[in-house]
Amino acid sequence: MRYLYREITEEESREIDRALLCDNELKALFNELRCMLDEIDAADLQPSPVTVQNILSYSRNLQERQR
Repeated sequence: MRYLYREITEEESREIDRALLCDNELKALFNELRCMLDEIDAADLQPSPVTVQNILSYSRNLQERQR
């Protein structure tokens, strides 16, 4: 995962690059992880309207109790 997020040193990156070139099973796993990461990044991560209303209601109730 650190490789996918580019959170590794240049040396680590070179070693992983070499491993990906030599190991087809590793390359397949890497490609699968990269596709999943792309799907996660493209996902529309917004709360439903019901969730927003529940949060607002909860907040209003807290404010009324504090008065």
